[in-house]
Amino acid sequence: LFQYRRFPDEMQKDANILRDHYDDFISYIDRTFQDFIGQLEKVNIGDTVLILSSDHGESFDHGYLTHGGPFLYEQVTRIPLIIREPGQEKGQNVDAMVEQIDIPATVLDLANIPVPLWMEGRSLVPLLRGMHLQPKAGFSMNFEENPGRGHQIKTGSIAVWEGDHKLIHYLGKNESLLFNLKKDPEEVEDLVNKEPDSVSRLLGIIKSNLQRANDNIRNDK
Repeated sequence: LFQYRRFPDEMQKDANILRDHYDDFISYIDRTFQDFIGQLEKVNIGDTVLILSSDHGESFDHGYLTHGGPFLYEQVTRIPLIIREPGQEKGQNVDAMVEQIDIPATVLDLANIPVPLWMEGRSLVPLLRGMHLQPKAGFSMNFEENPGRGHQIKTGSIAVWEGDHKLIHYLGKNESLLFNLKKDPEEVEDLVNKEPDSVSRLLGIIKSNLQRANDNIRNDK
């Protein structure tokens, strides 16, 4: 398993220094990508679609360091996604919940290839064209502690986003954290005891999807 490192509160200043160095590296990567796009613009790329995304980032908050772990705070789940269509000259910021799982369906749609019914993601092309998609829950998970492929999912952590709320649920401990990201983007105030209805709704979404996944695993055996 990938090991993460816990640190006490008094080391947060040191963690902030490490984050500053990390941010410098990210800025360097941004400039390098900008140079790459500049080189592309010097040649005829025709009907090429450009998509920028990434793996998740590093943790420097909530008492742990490194690129992994089961905690699923925004620092290791929120990632960039930039899409430029052929001939597109004007950009826009889209404030909608999307997932990496949506990228393959989007690529197929942009290429005028039908999206297979078995594909879980959905095309984001309507958002690119200024339209809207039906809001739906988004998921992230860490199953490093689970036995592995072919086994029922019984341990690990799952996060679900719906509207302004985000619930992180730890399967092995049967514990949850609830945050309102609009009011508390740093995920400081746990609302589990203050908003039981929100906890019940989001936990229900996790459990129903987890049951569906485990049923598929059972049927594949």
